[in-house]
Amino acid sequence: MATHNTIKSYNDYQRFLKSDKTALNIRCNNPIKSDNIMVLLTDPCWKFQKLLRKLEYWENCKKAKRRFSLCNYYIYMLRKKYQSMSISLGLTIPINVFDEGLAIVHYGSIVVSRHARIGKNCTIYSCVNIGGQGTAATIGDNCYLGPGAKIIADVEIGDNVKIGANSVVNKSFRDNNITIAGVPATIVKHEALA
Repeated sequence: MATHNTIKSYNDYQRFLKSDKTALNIRCNNPIKSDNIMVLLTDPCWKFQKLLRKLEYWENCKKAKRRFSLCNYYIYMLRKKYQSMSISLGLTIPINVFDEGLAIVHYGSIVVSRHARIGKNCTIYSCVNIGGQGTAATIGDNCYLGPGAKIIADVEIGDNVKIGANSVVNKSFRDNNITIAGVPATIVKHEALA
């Protein structure tokens, strides 16, 4: 299972944003030239992800030691904006949980524990719950979390794993390149390596 990275510099921040854009299939910075102009201008998931990465950057890299500083005031304002947007979109996603390449496909009732660690290039749909009391899942790189998937407690999921819609994962699946589904989840398919 790959290591989990967080934003530790401005270059990391830019790399995370670029990876998130690629994961969401946003191909152009200029809305006038873009063939997917509505994503850049109106997509609330992309706006949320940009704010998530900005808050991670400021929290991890710019937080001042002094309690009252302009940096800390700006971070406070970012937190308030992030909290407001989280409530309006129904997303409970703490900072520093997802590695680069996050794709939130649709907003609405996504709950992720602050103890979870999710690798690169994760695609997550609505009504997903990753949580537990005091502990949470560790999920590898290139994972797909289908709509309504529930990942309960302290489990480990390998790389290149697809979790089917409405599955309940209550035990670890450390194998790579598999599809799991059902209640409780079981392996339904082993993917061939390309």
